[in-house]
This record gives sequence, structure tokens and C-alpha cells, in this order.
Amino acid sequence: MIFCEPLGLEMVAGVLKDQNVRLLDMRFKHSLPQVLSSFRPDVCGISCSYTIDVSSSLRIAREIKSNGHQPFVVIGGHHATMMPKDFFHDDIDAIVVGEGEWTMRELVDGLVEGRDLREIPGLFVKTKEGFVDTGPRDFVKDLDQLPFPDYSAIGKYRRYYHMGFQKPLALVETTRGCPYHCNFCSVWIFYQGRCRMKSPERVVSELGGLKERKILFTDDNFLINISRAEEIARLFKKSHLKKQFTIQARSDTIVKHPDTVVRLKEVGLKGVFIGFEKIRDDELASIEKKNSVRNNEEALEILRSLDIDVWASFIVDPDYRKEDFDHLREYIIEHRIETPTFSVLTPLPGTPLYQEKEERLTERDYDLFDIAHAVLPTRLPLAEFYQEYARLWDTPYSKYRLIWEGLGALLKGRFTLPQLMRMLWSAKKLSDPSFYLPHS
Repeated sequence: MIFCEPLGLEMVAGVLKDQNVRLLDMRFKHSLPQVLSSFRPDVCGISCSYTIDVSSSLRIAREIKSNGHQPFVVIGGHHATMMPKDFFHDDIDAIVVGEGEWTMRELVDGLVEGRDLREIPGLFVKTKEGFVDTGPRDFVKDLDQLPFPDYSAIGKYRRYYHMGFQKPLALVETTRGCPYHCNFCSVWIFYQGRCRMKSPERVVSELGGLKERKILFTDDNFLINISRAEEIARLFKKSHLKKQFTIQARSDTIVKHPDTVVRLKEVGLKGVFIGFEKIRDDELASIEKKNSVRNNEEALEILRSLDIDVWASFIVDPDYRKEDFDHLREYIIEHRIETPTFSVLTPLPGTPLYQEKEERLTERDYDLFDIAHAVLPTRLPLAEFYQEYARLWDTPYSKYRLIWEGLGALLKGRFTLPQLMRMLWSAKKLSDPSFYLPHS
């Protein structure tokens, strides 16, 4: 139940602040023809970071091009980088591959100046002969040199973004990349195994400009550099920042550096997302996690002792038997994991897992690549698999607790009644097996 701002678009807007930029979050209701006719943009950029957004991104591009006014349509994001051929369509003029800030800056300048866009690295450009690869663009060497994201560009939506009942919420990126090579993840492939970090000074400066008190750091591993994390904590205290923040981190790092976690707790650390993934070491090895169940359990106890929320994610294999589901439910109860999340093992395009499993796919409809549907053969009959999967969500989450917390958020003015009802409905459908079946 996380509904976050489109930080990637805000980053691109940050490098285009000299232009008249308008951001639309298409998850809200918009009349795109009406917006296009009133704003009349010369360039329309579409972000497609997730595989499940491919069809909607193509639909948006088609709607833009069929509106009479013919802006230049460019698409970028994670999936667009991993699978650019998915966007070799007449309605798209260019595809950004990799980091988008400076590529978009050059692209806009090139269109204004009438340059040959094939000279701009980091693109696939549509020509009469088809899409042409302009070659790779080097990564941004110093992330501190990037402009701040233009948080104001999405201002009218900001009050709607939340993580659970934490609201108002802002996203902040402080690192890019991950040194680990889990076979189901494409982050390390996107960044070619490289890791770069913003300086502690830049991080604190960026946070100081945000009015939101609740922060979600989007880094795949906020504790990737312990001395840097320690310095961020020191600058937090020195700057008297009053923020509550949630990070993502690996359990082995937490176990090795509990004192760093203590210092982060002192300056506002509220929660940690940890990829537990599996409850057996051999299963962790099968996904190249390079971690252990013991580390997961020790990190859980360290964080629990500090009263830090733990958001533990687990991966459900399509070949699970009923007893595997039972064991996972028992594990959640035994270890008193209050906020677990469950995803179905999904070979996302561009990952080593996809290369390994592509021939076994039972579904190729990208709309089902939402990590909640099985796209590989299931050992159990599909209806029974979804019944067991839905029951997992019933294990830790009490509808009465959700309603109680929701009423508290409503009374404090953080949520409107329609927002609260949508949130409760979203939670309810997770434990409804019929939600996952094809006819749903």
C-alpha cells in the first residue's frame, strides 16, 4: 500500500527548469486531449520503469499522437532501457536508454537547435530506416552535480502520496546501483554493476528543502557505505532536521553495523525494508542472494529492539507445494513479522532469471508481470496456488487493525474518506484469490 511520487520525472524536470515543464501523474484522472490542447507541448516524455506499464505507456503515446497536435514523443525508464525494442512503434520518436537527465537535456536542446539527434548518445532515434542506436552514454560521474529534483513540478499531487498511513511523504535518492547480483533483479544490470553516491552534504541539503517530514529513501541499499551513513547521521543531528525516514538495507549489513543503525535511529530512522526473500539458505542461494536466513533473523531482532519497523519481503516460487506455503505462514507467525510483503517469482525482462526461464513462460502478457501473478508453470493447480498465495496476506494483516489505523489517519486529516476506502479496498483484494485469476 505504497503510492509514491514519480521521482524519475521530477529529476528530469530538474534539469529542464529553464523550459516550461508540466508533469502529469497519469494514475490520476486526466483528460489528456484537453491537457494537450491547452498546454500544447513540443516534447512529451513518458516514464516506463515497470514492465506492467508497457501497454499503458504505448496507449498514452498513441493518444498523444492522435490528438492533432504532433509533439515529439520520447519514452524512458527502467523497462525502456532493458527492452527498448518493446517501444519500436510509430507513435514513439525516441527512446532514452539509461540515466535520463543529461540525455533529455541534450535532446531538448537538439530539437530546438535542429541538430541531428543521432549525434546524441543514450538514445534510440526513429528514422525512415527504423530505430537507430546512437550509442551508450557514460554514467553521471558525480551525482552531486545533478540539479535537485523539481519537486514543485508535481506540487498539486503531493498531498496524495503515502506509504501505508505515513503521509505526507517525499522520496529522496542518495545512491545509484547495487554491488550484488541477485538473479531476479535488474537494478545492477541497469547500472552495469557500478555504485555511485551523493555526498552526505548534498543529501542533507536536499532534505532541508523538503517540507514533508516523512521520507522514503529510494536507494537499493542505503547502508552501502557505512562511513557515509555515519556522516549523514552526524549532519542530520547538526542541521536539526526533523524527519522520519525509511530506508532499504541488507540484513547482513545491519548485523555487521548495529551501532550505525542506532545512530540513524537517533536522528529519525523509522523503518527498514529488507529483502528476506526466502526462509531457507538453499533457496537464498538459488536466487544468488549471497545472504543467510540467520542474518535476516538477527537483523529483525536488532531492529525490533530499537523499535524500528521492519518491512520484510518474501518471494513465492511458482513450484511451491501446499506445505511450502504452510511453512512460510508458520515462519511469519513464529518470528512475529508484522509487515511482510509477498511477491511471486517473476522473470522480469532483462534479468538473468528471464534468460534462464524465458522458454518456460506460460504468460507473455506484460500486464501480468506485476509480481503478483504466476507467469511460470505452477506445481499446484493455478486456482489453488492463488488461494494459498492470497492466504499469505491474511496471515499478518488484521482488517480490524487496518480500519483502526485508518480511522486515526482520517481523524488527523491525513486521509480523506474516499482515499481511506480505496486503501482498504486495495488491502482487501490482496487476500481475495479471485483477484489473481485471469477472469478478474
